[in-house]
Amino acid sequence: RRDNGYLVCHTCGYRTKVPEKCPECSKEHFAFMGCGTQRAEDDIVSALPSLRVLRMDYDTTQTKYSHEEILSKFREGEADVLLGTQMVTKGHDFPHVATVGVLAADASFTVDDYRAGERTFAMLTQVIGRAGRADVKGCAVIQTHDPQSDIINMAAKQDYARFYEGEIKLRRTMCFPPFCDIAVITLSSEDEGYLGLVTTRMYERIIEHTKTQFTDVPIVLYGPFEAPVYKVQNMCRMRFVIKCRLNKRTRLFISELMTDFSGKYAENRRNKQKISVSVDLNPSTV
Repeated sequence: RRDNGYLVCHTCGYRTKVPEKCPECSKEHFAFMGCGTQRAEDDIVSALPSLRVLRMDYDTTQTKYSHEEILSKFREGEADVLLGTQMVTKGHDFPHVATVGVLAADASFTVDDYRAGERTFAMLTQVIGRAGRADVKGCAVIQTHDPQSDIINMAAKQDYARFYEGEIKLRRTMCFPPFCDIAVITLSSEDEGYLGLVTTRMYERIIEHTKTQFTDVPIVLYGPFEAPVYKVQNMCRMRFVIKCRLNKRTRLFISELMTDFSGKYAENRRNKQKISVSVDLNPSTV
């Protein structure tokens, strides 16, 4: 994002001044592109300068009580437009709001997560519910590149029953929760080579365990593969995703993996590089 002359990474917080010249080609001309809330605010102010706009996102809610202050100002009529990320859709009651809009409603479909459809449906139904409360007639405008999307159309019609029927059928067919449990194992290290070595060893150990003392633990193994954001603050990350049914034996299987690889392989004695191993059971995102 842009922040008062700085470029800031949302993932790790790294900040650097906007360079005067491109470090690769030495050109001086930059085009700041994107479709986030900051860009949307610029476009609204440019097109409709008479509107008072409040922006509520990660950048504007870093100080104490900032959430409450922004919501209070909007509720008291000190702004005409409340612009923000999904945090503005959840649980707020604005009786005088007549119109709500959603930008890029299908953006979450590109996320590699089996809950993408559910999250999109929930977000749209929540934001639609923000308009037309009290005696004000409501209107919702949804912007999308895929107006034929079944999920977007069902959300627009508030048709939860039909969405549930389709979603539960898909999850049963693909064996996703609630028809299984998911364990995500993440290995992290600054030493990329050592990370690759330990990841390979863990893969071999998982296969070995399923063929020996844990033959009674049925799993479906995916990976190893790079984490969606592979490198954060010089830490490289690899993952395994395991579909299973969490019970006493499965938990023992995972516990033995964690104990082994958090101990024996925790440190590369040759160059003192360390590796960390973590497991997330039924994570909110995969």
